[in-house]
Amino acid sequence: MAASATLTMALTPRGAAAQPAVGGTPRPLSLAEALTLATGESEQIAIARAGSLRAQGQLGQARSALLPQLATTMNWQKQLQNQFAAISSRSNSGSNSGSGGGDTTSAADNPITRIFASQYNFNVGLSASQPLFTGGRATANIRAAKATRESAEIGITSAQAQVQLDVTQSYYDALLTDRLVAISESSLVQSERTLRQVQLTRNVGSASEFELIRARVTRDNQRPGWLQSRTNRDLAYVRLRQLLNLPPDQPLALTDSIAESPVAAPVANQTPITTVNVNVAEVLTLDPQVQAAVSRVLAGSDTGIGTRAPVKQAIKGVEVAQQQLKATKAQRLPSISATTNYQRLAYPVGVLPKSLGDFFPNWTVGIGLSYPFFTGGRVRGEVQAAEASVIEARQRLRLAQEGASLDARQAVAQLTESEASWQASVGTAEQAQRAYDIAEVRFREGISTQLELSETRNQLQQALANRAQAARNLQVARKRLELLPYLPLSQGSTSSTGPTR
Repeated sequence: MAASATLTMALTPRGAAAQPAVGGTPRPLSLAEALTLATGESEQIAIARAGSLRAQGQLGQARSALLPQLATTMNWQKQLQNQFAAISSRSNSGSNSGSGGGDTTSAADNPITRIFASQYNFNVGLSASQPLFTGGRATANIRAAKATRESAEIGITSAQAQVQLDVTQSYYDALLTDRLVAISESSLVQSERTLRQVQLTRNVGSASEFELIRARVTRDNQRPGWLQSRTNRDLAYVRLRQLLNLPPDQPLALTDSIAESPVAAPVANQTPITTVNVNVAEVLTLDPQVQAAVSRVLAGSDTGIGTRAPVKQAIKGVEVAQQQLKATKAQRLPSISATTNYQRLAYPVGVLPKSLGDFFPNWTVGIGLSYPFFTGGRVRGEVQAAEASVIEARQRLRLAQEGASLDARQAVAQLTESEASWQASVGTAEQAQRAYDIAEVRFREGISTQLELSETRNQLQQALANRAQAARNLQVARKRLELLPYLPLSQGSTSSTGPTR
């Protein structure tokens, strides 16, 4: 009975679970602290934030199409051979030989010739362009980029919610495996105690060899389950440490409880039922908090379809596809832009100009019009592809809405089932513990058989395991319902809801 009492204390709802220390003092860790660590260290959230940053950059690119574009240039050039210099030199030589000492002006002294025949060229320029009319293409691209950015921001919230659910599930998985290890250890200890008791009775001739062998086999059969539970616990802690980006060998002491006591409070001064008639309403009564949560979900007050993050992203996907279709159709319209180009040019005799007076101005302005008369069917094909993207986006929205509705009802069903299982497991575990205590006394007094004791022990082990599992499922179901408006859709609910770019 000592081992049974120890096991019962280990499984009390408010007991803290600690992983065996493999190196150093275990680090106390509450669920709230784990959620805080995961929010700051999660790779999923970092990826979602990077996507938002990318969308912000794409929005800036789209806006730039409506703003003036300015650029400066600076160019220095040396000509190793110049056709104008060669022409000028030949012309000068011919003039000197034919003039006979006259006053004919050399062609090389002509200012225009000096510009084209200069060995060095240096120019500084400023160019600008401003779109005047784009047929609505730039505006549509901006709207599409805004919708993409808003969808990316929703993705950050969704990633944070998913990380919180993953951490909550892993945290309670670790607590559950701790409980299952304690159950396996206690069952192994109970089997060993039974074996030793049978061995003593065998030594005094009160037990047969068959009973001794059966007790030994029962004890040995408990060991694989105990080893498996220890392996599952180690893996559960590894997963939790990975989600929190903690060192792989960091021992943890989980301080939160795997479950609370049932929320439904007993009715004061309730008269015990002495008849055999059963009130169905009393048997099937759920936790009032669970009933309230279920009513909210079914009424759509806080987790309706329109508030789900995946549905919002799908709506933004439709908007992106529609704006991209407008931008594609705008390619059929002419585009008008104004341009200007201002330059200061110098043709120095030396390597660089000596003063600002060596520079000559050159300034042009213009208005350009571009109209695609014939593109070989390119624009028509792009329009058809954009129209198909709109159809796909609308169908993804419908799938997201259907998946959100299914998700909400699944969350309700899981919470209802988990709460009912937890309520039922509490009484079952207590009754199984009481039955085992009685069976152990009966076996020790020689009233019952070893088979009865083993069967009762198995029932106790299963009841305690079911209680721990139900407690874990209840906590995870509550957290899932709490985060439901922000969570991605469950796998299989729908296909990807992202826009096709």
